[in-house]
Amino acid sequence: MSMLAPQQRIASAYVVIFGGYGDVSRYAQKRGVCRQMVYQEAHWLQDFLAHKQQQVDTLRQRVEELEQQNAALRQRQALSVVVDKEMQARLAAVGQANGTSLPCVQEFLEVLIPGQALSVATLGRRAKEAGEKSGQLLAILDVFTRERALRVAADELYVNDPVRMIVEQESLCWLSGRLSDNADGAGWAEEFRQLPNLEQVARDGGKGLTKGVALVNAERQEQGQALLVDQGDHFHALRGAGVGFRKAQRRAVTAFDDAAKAQKELEECKKQGRHAHAAAGHARTAWREAEEAMNAWSALEQAWEQSKQALRLVTPEGALNTRQQAEAVLAETLPQLPDSDFAKTKRQMQKPEMLNYLDQVHQQIAALPFPEEVKQAAVRQESLRRQPEALQGESTAAAARRGMLLVCAVLLGKAGAEGQQAAAAVRDIFRKAYRASSLVECINSAVRMHQSRHRKMTQNLLDLKRLYWNCHTFRTGRRRDTSPYQRLGVPWPEGLRWWDVLKLTPEQLREKLSTGKTAP
Repeated sequence: MSMLAPQQRIASAYVVIFGGYGDVSRYAQKRGVCRQMVYQEAHWLQDFLAHKQQQVDTLRQRVEELEQQNAALRQRQALSVVVDKEMQARLAAVGQANGTSLPCVQEFLEVLIPGQALSVATLGRRAKEAGEKSGQLLAILDVFTRERALRVAADELYVNDPVRMIVEQESLCWLSGRLSDNADGAGWAEEFRQLPNLEQVARDGGKGLTKGVALVNAERQEQGQALLVDQGDHFHALRGAGVGFRKAQRRAVTAFDDAAKAQKELEECKKQGRHAHAAAGHARTAWREAEEAMNAWSALEQAWEQSKQALRLVTPEGALNTRQQAEAVLAETLPQLPDSDFAKTKRQMQKPEMLNYLDQVHQQIAALPFPEEVKQAAVRQESLRRQPEALQGESTAAAARRGMLLVCAVLLGKAGAEGQQAAAAVRDIFRKAYRASSLVECINSAVRMHQSRHRKMTQNLLDLKRLYWNCHTFRTGRRRDTSPYQRLGVPWPEGLRWWDVLKLTPEQLREKLSTGKTAP
């Protein structure tokens, strides 16, 4: 059978499968073979082809599996990262910049590349090199940032030594993080002198900061320059009142518990049929004292709420606040707060620098190049917009404010483009009316994360953290998709990342900044 020509097998299969009645017999006679031979050849060819088809199907299935495997490998390759020594050094630097300890970084690397991670000491040397390079690059970047800083928040952070911290409030750009021997007035004056266009400093009540601002203002006055606006920090001043409120709350709660206990004793006496005259008197006294304590607590809260409102930019009635109005409210409400619990807070709130930002806002509004009625309409509209609760309700005052808001909108609409520009300018002034230094505390927290895991803070680590922070991109909020450097107006090259910056020399960075563009 195996010696038969393929043509004969094909012919036999054709006759058997497609032939008519008697074709198999005639074909067998023509070839001189029996009919069984023709059928055997046809069956053999069918079996052969079926076997070959099975092999083809198997190979086709294997090809499909390999194609799927290849596609999966391509997807994994697109997501894969080569964790070589450079990448490990980068992870060590990022970890240190974010406050993660080097042993933790190494543990993460062991998960990714078991047995191939660099030692903690080696990772530490790589992070130290990144910190040293950061200091060199910051010297170039500081030339751009310091001249753009107008309003800053300053604070001193104590690690093993004091750190003088300065943050530009609009961009959250970390301008200075200098580890020094002290944080006296001369040191702070040195920091402020490096910001030639500085207009306002928001600070807490630290003596060094106070003296530093005073020294710079004395120098500016001698040179005939504009003085720094020394803005006292509202955040720390208001925060200190919590102790007094907790005491008042405890007194009210204790008095209420005593009254409830005395009432229970009175009910027990009545239930047992005993003489209840003394218990009734004790209960009445206890309830009277509880009522007085609750009233005192309520009055204290009311006076404190009015005091806080006096420090705000917009009054509860939806009008722009003024220094005279704020001082009048404070003069009325602060005496209602007991000195035993609020003495420090009252002293801070009565300092003149606490209301300096209000003077600045009024000066900036007065300097706007718009007609007076347009500016006043923009100011009134923005003030009411920032106090929506003043527009709610059915009272005559709320209805009048809603009518005033409508009138302002009509006036600004009739002014056309000038009205829109005035509204935008006033809104920008209101938004940049910073009255606290709490934003610098956000940056302080980044340093404290590292401080809590390490025994020592070095200038190299501070420089590493500062460069990383200023290059990182905000993920949420109105600063989203921009970095602090971009927000401050540094001409940042498009697509330049933090790790890419560390690979540059100071000369290369200076050249890139000269050809970069500022963020819109």
